[in-house]
Order: sequence, then structure tokens, then C-alpha cells
Amino acid sequence: MVTTFHLLGDAGARIDDLRIDVGHARQRCVLVALLIDMGQVVSAERLTDRVWGDQAPQRSRSVLHSYLSRLRQAFRGAEDVAIHRQPTGYVLTAAASAIDLRRFQDLVKRARGAPDEQALPLFEQAMDLWRGEPFPRLDTPWLNQLREMLQQQMLAARLDHLDVALRAGQHGRLLPTLRSLVETYPLDERLTGQLMLALYRSGQQAEALDQYQRVGRLLADDLGVDPNPDLRQLHLRILNADPALAGSEDAPVTVAHPRTGPTPRQLPLDIATFVGRETELTGLGNLLQADDFIGSGPVVVIHGPAGVGKSALAVRAASLWSSAFPDGQLYLNLRGATLGVEPLTSADALGRFLRALGVSAADVPRDVEESAALFRTVVADRRMLILLDNAATPAQLRPLLPGSGGNAVLVTTRTNMAILDGATHLHLGPLSSDVARTMLDRLVGDDRTATDRNATRRLAELCDHLPLGLHLAAARLRARPSWNVAHLVGRLADEQRRLGELAAGDVAVRSSLRVSHAALENGTHPGDRAAAHALSALGLLRMASIDVNLAAALFDTAPPAADRIIQRLVDVHLIEESEPGRYHLHDLVRLFAHELAAELFSADETAAALGRVLGFYLATARQANGLVYPRRAHYPVPAIAAESVRFSGRDDAYGWLEAERTNMVAIIRQVLSGQDDQARLGVGLTLALHWFFVFEGYRREQSVLAEEALGTAVRIGDRAAEAYVRGSLAGALMDTGRQDDAITQVTAELSICREIGDRFGEQRALGNLAHIHLSLRRPEAAIPLVKRQYEVAEEIGAEIGMAYALSGLGKAYHQLGRSEEAVGLFQRSLAWHERMDDDLSRYGALTELGQLYIDIGQSDEAVPVLTRSLECARRSGYRMGEVWALARLARAARSLGLPAKALRHAEAAIAISGTLTITRARSAALAERAAARSAEAAGVIG
Repeated sequence: MVTTFHLLGDAGARIDDLRIDVGHARQRCVLVALLIDMGQVVSAERLTDRVWGDQAPQRSRSVLHSYLSRLRQAFRGAEDVAIHRQPTGYVLTAAASAIDLRRFQDLVKRARGAPDEQALPLFEQAMDLWRGEPFPRLDTPWLNQLREMLQQQMLAARLDHLDVALRAGQHGRLLPTLRSLVETYPLDERLTGQLMLALYRSGQQAEALDQYQRVGRLLADDLGVDPNPDLRQLHLRILNADPALAGSEDAPVTVAHPRTGPTPRQLPLDIATFVGRETELTGLGNLLQADDFIGSGPVVVIHGPAGVGKSALAVRAASLWSSAFPDGQLYLNLRGATLGVEPLTSADALGRFLRALGVSAADVPRDVEESAALFRTVVADRRMLILLDNAATPAQLRPLLPGSGGNAVLVTTRTNMAILDGATHLHLGPLSSDVARTMLDRLVGDDRTATDRNATRRLAELCDHLPLGLHLAAARLRARPSWNVAHLVGRLADEQRRLGELAAGDVAVRSSLRVSHAALENGTHPGDRAAAHALSALGLLRMASIDVNLAAALFDTAPPAADRIIQRLVDVHLIEESEPGRYHLHDLVRLFAHELAAELFSADETAAALGRVLGFYLATARQANGLVYPRRAHYPVPAIAAESVRFSGRDDAYGWLEAERTNMVAIIRQVLSGQDDQARLGVGLTLALHWFFVFEGYRREQSVLAEEALGTAVRIGDRAAEAYVRGSLAGALMDTGRQDDAITQVTAELSICREIGDRFGEQRALGNLAHIHLSLRRPEAAIPLVKRQYEVAEEIGAEIGMAYALSGLGKAYHQLGRSEEAVGLFQRSLAWHERMDDDLSRYGALTELGQLYIDIGQSDEAVPVLTRSLECARRSGYRMGEVWALARLARAARSLGLPAKALRHAEAAIAISGTLTITRARSAALAERAAARSAEAAGVIG
């Protein structure tokens, strides 16, 4: 059985002589979309676009899957056809000769290369395959464009066929066909010339001359041009009854068509120092070296940020495979990335191409659509490579795309032109570290780069691994033979001068980025102006990444509008999406944005923008704390009218705190030394993060930040904030092994709380001070502190303080050997915590009680207590608590003669502590592991 597919007429298929039901119109669209790229994977996104355009249904993926399943079912009896699903899309496999379009193109190609006597039957076989307008009842933007393209191919082949038939003396038989075609294409000068010649040879000289007058009037009225020189020459020969046109088979025939000239070879010089991009070049080579293109040749859009090497890659690929395009290579800089110069218009670009292809300047239509149609006609029967460098917009590009299947197009652009239908999109990012170093070796000379490989690696990093930056850095070194690589690295390390250093002559990173910004400022896209302003606003921040909610606060707009702005910046490659929903600026773009912000924002505008960001973070942190740490005492963050993120639950809120931690630390540090109003908010945000830092073990980071915030609180005279910061700092200092410094801070906190009348803060400070003394095994110093804590807490009705005071007193008695009293105190404390239903509070009492049982030789009693302690720590998300509970469980297991179990607990504690910056807890876990290993090796119990 043999399967055949029909595209030249109604779309369909047959197995032998049996017509196959391939379904309704949309399902046939899917079949056509796969057949055009037969043997190649077509992504689901591209199939969706080809089948529905911008009218895709909501569940287009599932609908598409249904259509494909039905098509597989329709061809289940065909052994020579298969539709497979691949990781990146779908592929239809069949014999090349199974598609009438492929057979048509093959016959035309053979006919064009054969002598007339062999060409004529080949052309006739090709024409017989054409059963009518391709897939006339299918209507999508992509199919309509494909249909027009195929009709142009058909017309070009028909005209070549008519030339051969006229030379064979078949003018009489051709007259009806020629008259019909001229009615359909009244402005086609080549076709008119063929009709004039057939009429003249048939003895109808007057009508032949009338045809010339007709087309002359149409050209003048519609296009404002005269007939081209070849048609004018044919007119004169008919007018003078040139005997050479009499009809002899050997008589020369001149038919109007664009003049021929030298084959254009316009590619720029390839770059000798080109390195890397092997994967991209392989992919481009596979596309460009195909023996034949079905439907249309490849259009590859290479897009990426400024300086990433898009043009260099395109020129390298075009140079490597130019021999696959014997009819020439066209190149044009469309000036979409030239500072101070307007992009080339489509009309101007078409004029340049047409003149390069032999069309006289007088014959180039003024209308863009007419020029585009003429360009497609001229290249229809050629195989050419067209390189369109620095394209500005899809609208500029579309008229420049050829229609025939023999031509390939490479496009470079800073804009993501995903809207360009049928194109292959290749995103180009920075070079890898190794390739960037290799480029520097070639550009500078490895005699200089090899002497300090670390400096060379750092130089590549400072250039963002961008080819433009690397070339400019290399140019600086070549111009300064006395400099070594480390010297230039030192100069570039200064962020304020880095962009200025990366310049050579009239080429600079700064000017390249300014082109992209200017294109937005002067752009016609609805979001361009807002995106240009947004880039400068991003320069106000010192953050690694942003999300849409933060951007909305910074841009002073709603999240949906901020998302549109961000997406526009992504489209023009001024910002990158590092992960779904998070965006970042590359370092050089970030420095450029800082410069823009300094130029364009006044001090008041800067303060307002930073205030919005701080307000957003404070409001959202308040929401998150309420969900993640609902029973903790939080610093009364200033109430600010600001939009905040709405969370679906605890996990969502926790995820936000983790994702935004580095950003919040960055904005805090940025404003602490600034204006008092902003600095006060920065201190507030520091305190809003207190419990997150505690629970997640970011104690070293917290201590550094709290010390900075403390200086600010003292400077602005905010005593309440100062007290809270000192308490927060003390906890971080204690957990990082600086107990004496912690005592200093808590003592000062206690003094301030008493000074300003903060009774809750007073009892908190008393408890914290006692806790530090107990960690140093100073129970005598701790006892009066926890007793006073209990009194103050009882006076103000702070049950949580009373419970903690009981636990602290129990720990002090435990250290003094008063174990029975300690057990009673721990149990009283635990009862308070149970009544408050607070896992974190329960954790503390249970952990101390478990430790007490171990110390008095009742490890069997300790295990269930510590197991509950571990469960409380896990439920509350207290990772440091998990470490302490596991370490104590390890000790209990070892005491019970279970070293293997002890080792498992210790290993689990160490695994968690590795992500924390808490030295005491990790040290305890490491000590338990060592003891468990020794016990296991020696077989020693306890």
C-alpha cells in the first residue's frame, strides 16, 4: 500500500486509490502543518499558531492532542506513514515523494536544469499535479500566507514552462492559457511579454501592440512607472515586425524580466577570532544545508541582548554555508541598533535588494507592497541566503521575507520577535566561562593571559561573558602593553568606572546599551515609553532580581501593568527571566541602569520610589509573619498604606520570605544610611525579618544587618527601635558564639525598655539575659533574672513570658543539680504552653525536659519527650530546633546502648545544620556523631 498526500488543491490523503477521511477543517489544518515540515519536529506552540492563529481556544493543547490522535487513527492502516510525539513536539514521517508539493518542486527543479526537449514534459508533469488553489477551504493566517507563497511558486514555474513551450513553437495552443493568466495577473510584465509574443507569432500583431498599451497604462496609473526595458524592447521589435520573432523554433525570444547582473555576494567579512557557539552553529547548519525546502525556506531569528554576538554568529553561519546558495547572498544592516540613526524603512531596504538583483532604479515600485511582491517574484526561482542584520521590528522585517522555497533568511535583532510566524527563534546568551577565556586568549595573546588565569577568569566575569565587552577589554590591553590582566581587572572592579573602561574608539558598551534604551524611548510599541522609564527605575535598586509585585511598587502601578512593562523589557533583552516569575539584569545592564537613574531621577523622585518599595516589603512581611509565625511577638512595624502580596497559606508566605530575603537585605542596607524617614523604615524591615532569621538559621547574616540597623536607630534617636534591635542582635550574637557581646546588648536593651516604660520589652530582655547566662552555665546569675521576668510578665498578663520564666528557672535548677524541682518547673511551663497551643514554646520546654532526663540517667523517659520536641520544631518550621532535638535524641540513644540509632540522629542533625550559620548547634551535632562512631566501633554502651 502506498500513501499519497495532496496539498495542491483540496488538502487530503489516499492509500492507493482509497480516499482517507482526515477529518474536518481544523484537523486538516493540523495535517497540512505537519506535512509542510515533514520529517522535522513541529512544536505544540507552532502547531497551535498554524491551526488557530491568535484565536486559539482555552484548552488548545488538549484539542490539538485530540486531532493528532484522530489523524493517527486515520492512518492506522498505512505502513509508510507515522505521526510520533517527541519531547519538543510532533513529527510526521513519510516518503518524500508521497507529497504532491514535494513532487511538484522536484519536477520543476529538474526541468529548469534540463534542455528544452527534456524540460517540456517535466514541466507538464509538474503542472498536472496542480489541481487548483491549495487547500481553499482552510483559513488561518499561516495557511493563507502559505497558500500565497505556493501560488507564487506555481506562477514562477508556469512562466518558465511557457518560455519553453514558446521556444517549442506552441504559441497557438498557449493563447487561451496566456489570456487567462494575464486577466489574473494584469501587471505581470513577463507574462504580458509572453502573450505579446504568442499573439505576434499567431499573426495578431495589432492585439500584441494593444497588450503593451494596456499594461503601460496600468503600470502608470497604479505604480507610476513605465514598462521595464525588456518589455519596451519587445514592443519595438513587434512594432518593426522583426523577422527574428517570426516563429522559427530557433528564433531568439526576448521576454520581459528583471535584468540580470553580477550574482550578489554581499556578506561582511567573517571574524577571525570567532570562538564557541558550536551548538548554535550546528543547528543553523542543519537548517541551511537542507537539499530542498518545502513551502518556504527557513527564517531564523537570532535574538539576544546588546553585545552578545548575534551579528558575528549570523555572519559566521552565512560564511560557512554560503556555497549552499549558488544564486548569491544578500546582506543589509537594518539599523535597528544604531544610536542616533533611524532604522532603515522597508521600502528603502527593498529598493536596495531589487537594485542588487538587477532591477533598474526606475523600475523599483514606490509602494512597499508592490516592491515586496516584485522582490518575491524576482527571487522565486532562485536559491539565495539573505542576512538581515539589526532588525528593529517585525513590521520592518515582514516585507523583506522571500516567498519561495529556495531562499533562507537569517535575522539578528535585540527584540524577541516571537510574533513572527513560521520563524525559528534562536536566543543567544552570554558565552560560557571557558569560551570567554579562550576568546581573551585569542584577542590578547595567551602569552599575557596565561600568566594569571584567575585574573583572566575574573576579567571575563566583569565583562558579563559578552563578546562585545571581551573585545573592548582586549582592545584596552592591546593598547596598553605595560598593563597586565590583573591591572585591568582592578580598574573594572570599580563599578562606577566599569562602563567607561569598556570602550575603544567609537565602540563602547555604554553606547550599545544606550541604543536599546533610546529605541524604547522613541518606540512605537504601546509599552515602549513605560519600559524605558522602568529600566531607569530599576537602576534605583541594588537587588539581584525582582518579581512583578516588587516591580509594581517600584513603577507605581498595578501588577498586571507592571508585568506588561517587564515583558517588554524581556522582549528587547534588557532584562532576563532567570526563573519563572523572577527577572534580573546582567551586571553591565545593571550599571547602565544605575547611570540612567542618576541622570533621570531627582532626589525626591528617588526617595518616593524607594519609599514605595519599603512600604511594599513592610506590608507584605507583616502579612507573611502573621501566617508563618502567628504566635510570636513582632516589632510594631509602622503602618503604611501600601499594596501587599496576598498569600494562599503558610507555605506560600514562607516561600515569599525565602525568595525575597536577599532583596529585603539589599534594600535595608541601601536606605539605613540615607534620609531619616527611609532609614526608619529600613530599621523596621530589619526587625520584621527577626523571626525568619531565627527560624531559618541566618544568624550570622542577622548579626551583621542588626549591627548596621543599630547604628541607624541610634542616629535617628528611635529608642524603642533601638531596644528591639539590641535584643535581636543579642540572639544572633549568642548563637554565633559571642555570648559576652550578647550580654552587653541585652543589658542595654533592658535599660532602654525601663527608660521608655516598655514592660513587655523589659520582661523579654530579662529572659534573654538569663538565657545567655544559662548558656554559659551561670545559674546563680540567671535565677534572679528569671524570677523578675516572671513577676513583670504576671503584672502585665503576659502568659508567654511567665511560661518562659518557669522554663528558665527549671534550667537553672537543673544546672544546680536540683533535678526534682527542675522537672516540676518544666512540667508547669509545658502546661502553660499546651494551653496556648504554641508549638515553638512547647519545643523549648520539651527539649529542656528531655535533656534533664538524660542527665539524671532516665534516657528512656527522654526519648518520647525529645521526639515530641522534634515534632514541634518541624511543625513550626524551626530548623535550629530540629538540630538541637536530634542532637539530644542521639545522646539519649547512645546512653541506651544504641550507637547506630544515635549515629542516624546525629547525621540528620548535621545535614540540617549545614545550611545554617549557627555554630553552637552544629558543634553539638558533630560532637554527638563522633561519640556515636566511637561507641559503635568499640561496642561500648553509654
